[in-house]
Amino acid sequence: MALVSAHPLGPRNPALVVIPEGRIPVKIAKSATAATALLLVAACGGGGESQQDESTPEELTVWAMGAAQDSLQQYFDEVEEKYQETYPETAVEVEFVPWDSLQESMNTAIAGGDHPDVLQVGNDQVSNWAVQGALLDITEQVDGWSAAGDLDQGALEYGRYDGVQYGVPWHAGVRTLYYRTDWLEEIDAQPPKTWEELVDVATAIEEEKGVPGFAAPTDFTNGIASFIWSNGGEIAVNNGGTWEGKLDSPETKEAIEFYAGLTTDEEISPQSYVGENELIPLADMANSKLGMYIDGGWALGSMEEQAEDPSVVDAISAAPLPGADGTAPAFIGGSDLAIFAQTEYPEHAWELLKLMGGKEYGQKWADAAGFFPVYPELLSDPQYTDDPVKQAAAEQMQNTKFFPATPKWNEADQDQKILPKAVLEIVKGDDPDTVLREANENLTEILNKPVE
Repeated sequence: MALVSAHPLGPRNPALVVIPEGRIPVKIAKSATAATALLLVAACGGGGESQQDESTPEELTVWAMGAAQDSLQQYFDEVEEKYQETYPETAVEVEFVPWDSLQESMNTAIAGGDHPDVLQVGNDQVSNWAVQGALLDITEQVDGWSAAGDLDQGALEYGRYDGVQYGVPWHAGVRTLYYRTDWLEEIDAQPPKTWEELVDVATAIEEEKGVPGFAAPTDFTNGIASFIWSNGGEIAVNNGGTWEGKLDSPETKEAIEFYAGLTTDEEISPQSYVGENELIPLADMANSKLGMYIDGGWALGSMEEQAEDPSVVDAISAAPLPGADGTAPAFIGGSDLAIFAQTEYPEHAWELLKLMGGKEYGQKWADAAGFFPVYPELLSDPQYTDDPVKQAAAEQMQNTKFFPATPKWNEADQDQKILPKAVLEIVKGDDPDTVLREANENLTEILNKPVE
């Protein structure tokens, strides 16, 4: 069976990474070494059914993000069994790395510590690790992979940086609108499809049930972005290699003011969500203290854990996100598979990546992890169309967008929270024109910083 271990690095107290004296920078030497090894192994070819030779590894290490679960371990057992049909002497070792330990783990690996051969990274993190020299260039391999043409092409493109393919999409997830089916039946309403309907349904819920009809937390870039995109706005666009912030464009400004106004003007979202993310609304939704809110498919499991009355969760369903005039685009979150630049076995790692990211095992992973496969043709499977919550997400996945594909997006959003802070300031009463002009200047400056 596949070996599994918890990664030794914990979520707190990041260690100071010291690069030993005389070490050649990883992004140059190690990437070149791995690429050269890949070319040499490919040139040697492979004969025979097992393709075993003296360069075959005894084991390959995979870093999977998050906590070890029985369903995920079973998945890797199956992967190892399938992989060993071709490479019978190679074990697949799996290390589960907590998401909040990834930075520390990667820093250590880049500096020459223990590293994986294949790893899972957030799809919005690919460019960040690529510029640090942590990921192998797999452009040629992906170009020659027949399954690549069947992947979601937007998700595949998001795994590229500066014209180079570093990641292959592995699973996807989108946010949808959660609502109480029983409450909407009582007020004779359907899930809202537009902003106007959202306000009307939320107002009716509050009048009937005495709880907020909708949640508009301000620390919620993913949700706010959908409002912007549905109104024809953008966060930033790339013009010939230069990023141009769009937070102060008329379309984006209108959407942000509408979102902020759900708290201040329409008053369908309470002040208690100002400055918060979606976690507090999740708990309220699970305990009949909220009518509707936006979150991902993974939230339903958390609701089941937090619900004081489990029957409440049975009455919660989902619908595509309401937009200005119809379904709003959603950020298609998820993970990519990549090869660590320092792997000693780039060809074998690629074969493992292809197996894990192919249609059969890609879908198995998505199902085991509670997400969706990244092959659009698979979304018509009854398991996604027959369940209302999954069906809503599958429909939403036909209308998606991505954040700026630059490593500087992490600084702009995760470190400085430019968009959430702007919304927060507007909710608190600051002038929208001033707030968005300054936020846009800051965003543009950060996105155009040189990538070192």
